[in-house]
Amino acid sequence: MKLPATLLNLAAMTTLLSAGAASAATELVVNGSFESNPINSGVEQVSSVTGWTSSISGNSAFEIQKGTTQGGNGGFMPAAANGVQYLELNTDRLTSISQTLNTTAGGTYQLSFAYSGRPDTAGNASSLMNVYWGNTLLTASPLVGTTTPTWQSFSQTVSAVGGSTVLRFESVGPASAPSYGSYLDNVSVTSAVPEPQTWAMMLLGLGLMGFITARRKHQA
Repeated sequence: MKLPATLLNLAAMTTLLSAGAASAATELVVNGSFESNPINSGVEQVSSVTGWTSSISGNSAFEIQKGTTQGGNGGFMPAAANGVQYLELNTDRLTSISQTLNTTAGGTYQLSFAYSGRPDTAGNASSLMNVYWGNTLLTASPLVGTTTPTWQSFSQTVSAVGGSTVLRFESVGPASAPSYGSYLDNVSVTSAVPEPQTWAMMLLGLGLMGFITARRKHQA
């Protein structure tokens, strides 16, 4: 008996969709490289940045810097980790920024970002930053941004407990120079493994393909 064309098409489509869903990593962070709000000069303090919330309000809620291989202001990074712009935590005080991400309870995600300290901090004090995934502090001690203009990389697998998770970067130093903060760039959160609905599609597709194979063998 010949299988209906609709069943064959459904099996093929489901398998292809499942494979695509399993392999494609969905980016959850909006404006992770701080490029959505172009600035004109090397450093600008702004009241809002697409996708992000600051712990303070007003015209100095965020500080965006524009570094390129052609320059930027003296004492600042010569180039962004990704694109041409990056963010500095702290404007005139210690600050934090956050973004609420759409997650799936039980889902596993890959978090990564680039960070550094300012090279011109008073007294050579290092920038200090805590990173929170929801209510969980991800580091046993604050990340230290060195006073050499070098981007450092952070990467960690995290799990979600609900339908939304707040990612937060909190500046905790240098207390001696609170207007000098950590540089942050290239923030990314992607699905590390297929989520439950993706697994269901994959199983359905494999089941249909198995059924088709068995029917063909039987007919042969």
